[in-house]
Amino acid sequence: MDNKLKEKFIFNTLLYLEKLQQLHKQIKDINISVSKLYPVTLVEDNTFYVFDLNESGEKYEYKLESPTSMPIPKGVLAAFPLDLYYGKSSAIISDEAFNSLEGYIFIFHEFVHCFQWENGERDIRTTLEIERKYKEENNYMWEINHPFPYEDLVFVNKSIELEDYLEQGNFDGVISYYRQMRDRLNKLDYEYMIWQEWKEGFARYIENLMRNRVGLKPNITKLQPKFNRIGFYEIGSKYIDLLIKNNPHLRNDIRGLYCKMLNV
Repeated sequence: MDNKLKEKFIFNTLLYLEKLQQLHKQIKDINISVSKLYPVTLVEDNTFYVFDLNESGEKYEYKLESPTSMPIPKGVLAAFPLDLYYGKSSAIISDEAFNSLEGYIFIFHEFVHCFQWENGERDIRTTLEIERKYKEENNYMWEINHPFPYEDLVFVNKSIELEDYLEQGNFDGVISYYRQMRDRLNKLDYEYMIWQEWKEGFARYIENLMRNRVGLKPNITKLQPKFNRIGFYEIGSKYIDLLIKNNPHLRNDIRGLYCKMLNV
């Protein structure tokens, strides 16, 4: 990107981030996980462009750029700590996210993951056998490629039943499901299921609260075969909603929420 294009790109991005800050004022009271703003990193031509709040915390400013270590898919929406920026967790996006209100809400969804990283995720990871196993194998993509037994008939049938329990608010039925799954699945698979439901389910739960606030339709996935990890996002969102209704103190205690989900 030549200097003139780069200047225009940065200028336009800062305008979009001003809109992000204005929207933040409408949703920041929904939950502690969206009460503050985080760095936003745009990917353009396989280059990271990092934006963060200035020292006063009043507005975003351009911080730095750096080539990506690998090709990044177009339309990326993710969150992870950036070694190139003091290890701070950042929303990683393309400028397509600025094209709609829904896109802005997706950025806040990624901010929830930033919050999780800063408030317990790293400690929780140290307790996971699945994390230790894959770290020894240098597999840092296990959250995406772990071979969970999605086609196991007991898992499939019980998960379809679970959707009814969740819709009915049948707390006993939901807890029974998790106890059955804990007995049915091996330890790594059970850890994987709970991890995905906590990490992605919580972010979707907050996302849907934000969507409701700004008048967007909820992000809902129908639970049906063939199952994949996206089903855990939906189950986790509804499970967390039910847990918080029954245990309101968990609303702002994501570590406690994870422990509750793991140890039903």
